[in-house]
Amino acid sequence: MRRASFGRAVVAACVIAVIVFALSGSAALAAASANYPKPTGNVNDYVGVLSSGDKANLDALIDAVLRQTGTTFAVAIVPDHGDESLEMYAANLYEKWGIGQKGQDKGLLIVVSMKERDLRAEVGYGLEPIITDARAGDCLDKMAPYFSRGEYGKGLYAGLLAAAQYVAKDAGVALDIKPVTRDYQGIGAPSPSVGVPLGVVGAIVGVPLLIAVFLGLRGKRCPRCGARLSVTDRVVQKATYDVGGLAMQVLHCPKCGYHDEKPYKTSRLGRPPGGGVGIPPVGGPFWGGLGGGRSGGGFSGPRGFGGGRSGGGGASRKW
Repeated sequence: MRRASFGRAVVAACVIAVIVFALSGSAALAAASANYPKPTGNVNDYVGVLSSGDKANLDALIDAVLRQTGTTFAVAIVPDHGDESLEMYAANLYEKWGIGQKGQDKGLLIVVSMKERDLRAEVGYGLEPIITDARAGDCLDKMAPYFSRGEYGKGLYAGLLAAAQYVAKDAGVALDIKPVTRDYQGIGAPSPSVGVPLGVVGAIVGVPLLIAVFLGLRGKRCPRCGARLSVTDRVVQKATYDVGGLAMQVLHCPKCGYHDEKPYKTSRLGRPPGGGVGIPPVGGPFWGGLGGGRSGGGFSGPRGFGGGRSGGGGASRKW
């Protein structure tokens, strides 16, 4: 009797072991079949739906958040998330990329899976108290209407800007984020996209802009108080012998605190007599001084990737 009981116990143990092995094997196969691409920057478009202007605006926002709050944002637009669930794929991709600094884990990854029309906000451990699941969902809800119209860059910008405001409020920082192109200037404002006619929105945005330009003429006067502005220039991307550079004119009012920054292009360097071909290094807050940056602006490589870990929190949506 004891031998029979022992035999049944052995058989049961073997069956359980086979089931566990099969389940773990299937999970391993699913993970192996998933495509985890390597990041080339903080904005990674593996499908080709973003324009150079989209990337430049997103990179500028992400860089500003990183510099002013120490929080890392990243984007991955992928063809699909394979056999894994969207949540598992995003968590694994976050871990492989190591978004945020190790031990701080202040990172946010937005995954856009085109085939399934899925959106995921994956939040790092250190950011979970700030970007709660509800807030992550709120950020994705701001993206979805733009995605439905095929405006992926603007949708990502609106959602990341909302996340940036949560981070800035917690850090006690007043974010200074400037869109790179004019068509991004109204994104994130509270009134657009709620049925306001486009002409009205244009008037609300355009009239103050025209007034500011008019008052700013003749001596660079402050559009708020009329005091003389302090004007300085900052190099963002140095010009080379082959391409022009990018600079920023910084306008600041010492009286009322008005502040504005206006980007402008600089001419190529003139080659010295004798045909010298020395090229000064490329640098600046948007390009990181690494060289080989993408056309249209943006980072040369990932910024703020330092071994951060995912907390498993976040939200998912479809568009």
